[in-house]
Amino acid sequence: ATESFIAGRALPSGHVSVTEMFEDYLPPDHPLNLDEMMQNPTDYELPLGHPDFSTMMKVEELDLPMIAVYFDHPNVTESFKAGRPLPPGHVSVTDMLEEYLPPGHPLNLDGMLQNPSKYQLPLGHPDFAD
Repeated sequence: ATESFIAGRALPSGHVSVTEMFEDYLPPDHPLNLDEMMQNPTDYELPLGHPDFSTMMKVEELDLPMIAVYFDHPNVTESFKAGRPLPPGHVSVTDMLEEYLPPGHPLNLDGMLQNPSKYQLPLGHPDFAD
């Protein structure tokens, strides 16, 4: 997450409020507009010595279903990170996984997978193939 912020990649639309998650834990002199900062990272700079965001996050394991795919199906995580979109006519990933997503997870999975260069995987996000 810190590397993504430094690289100027914004949180995906629909991300849970970072401000609400952390406002009770911020030092008194910390800016309170965390959502604004995370949506527009190129407008802000982390101060020297700022803790890595990953030290403030806990990632929970999910019980997702196994989905059978053909032997030559591309690695979804690699394709997403490389910015390769779902092929036209691909079955809806949202329909397959929506009921298994944790609270606050963006529900526009198909849109994200069709436009992967617009989104980033948060630190600790499970590999799609696992």
